[in-house]
Parts: sequence; structure tokens; C-alpha cells
Amino acid sequence: MSPASPITTPLADRPIEETARQLVTTFAGEPQGLLNFLVSQVSAVRQQAQTMLGLCGLIITVTGFSGPRMAESSSLSAWAMVSGIALTLVGAIISLAVLIQIRWVSDQLDGDLVATAARILRRRDSQHRRTTVAGAFVAAGLAAYLLSVAVTAFASATAG
Repeated sequence: MSPASPITTPLADRPIEETARQLVTTFAGEPQGLLNFLVSQVSAVRQQAQTMLGLCGLIITVTGFSGPRMAESSSLSAWAMVSGIALTLVGAIISLAVLIQIRWVSDQLDGDLVATAARILRRRDSQHRRTTVAGAFVAAGLAAYLLSVAVTAFASATAG
């Protein structure tokens, strides 16, 4: 069998329409099962976005308590802290955008189950891409924040 064979090619590596057709075939006679499967995937991405938003809130809250001390320790610490907050805020905004764009699966139903599945898969993939980008901003923000903590710790160790 060749690597491009439909049997050996993972669904994630196929075009959306082909994936939708395969899912409809897999769930033949069980359209409710297919819809439940797709809804659970969209829900998983939304849960990732909610987790990301919670992490952003935690980072920003902790910075609010320790930020003034870190900013006073050095200009590098202040720069890293402000950069971390800004990057985290971008991640939070992207995550929030994923969460507030509610599209009900029931509004996407029509007589063509393959077309319906493809629409839901496209939405899932779009939300997943944006959540991944948000994660990159949050990770960079957290790294900058931790740099600020490290610089502050070193400044305190050398001063005392």
C-alpha cells in the first residue's frame, strides 16, 4: 500500500471534504453520533481557549501583586514584565475572540450531512489555529514574566 492510500492517510492530513465524507461513512446510519462527535471536538477546542484565558488571568493577577517590586529592581526586569503582560494580553484577547464567536451547530445543519460536517470541521480547525496562536503569545508572555522574576531575584541577591 502506498502512503497516500486512503486507508493509511490519517484523517487530519486529508482535505476537509474528504475527512467529512469519511466521517459520514464511519457514522453511516448514525447522524446523531456524527454530530455528537463533531460537537465534542469543537467543545474541546473551546475548553482549550477557556484554559488559556484562565492562565492569562492568573499571570496578570500575579503580576499585579509583584509587578511594582520587579519594576523597581532594574530596567530589564521592568521591560520583561511589561512585555510579558502585553504578550499575555494579546493571548487573552485571541482566546476571548474564540470564545465569544458562538455558532450553534443546529444553525449549520442542512440536508447534506457531508457539507454540514465539512462546515463544522472548518470552524473547529479555525478555532484550533487561533487557540494555538494564543498559546504561543501566552507562552512568550510567561517566559518574559519569568525573565523579569529571575532578573529581580538576581538583583535582590547581589544587593543584599
